[in-house]
Amino acid sequence: MKNERKIVGKVTIEERDEIRMLYEKKNGLVELFNILTKDKCELYDRIVQDLGETTLKFQDWWNRNSQKYDWEKGDNSPWNIDFNTCEIYLIVK
Repeated sequence: MKNERKIVGKVTIEERDEIRMLYEKKNGLVELFNILTKDKCELYDRIVQDLGETTLKFQDWWNRNSQKYDWEKGDNSPWNIDFNTCEIYLIVK
């Protein structure tokens, strides 16, 4: 069964840029986390801390904007953004 995308809103270019920066930072930190070992304790701890902070900011962006724009919600259906169009999609499973 294929997931469907349903447009539920649109954000401003500034809002899009904010979530894109958080998305790219989060992905970069996850990649670093996956290649580092705990042997590099200071760097490892810093990445874990940055990843936690970035994940919270990332989720806060979704919470804040979903409330601001009153996006449709679905059970276990995440939202996604098209960075080219600034459109927000609900991924219907």
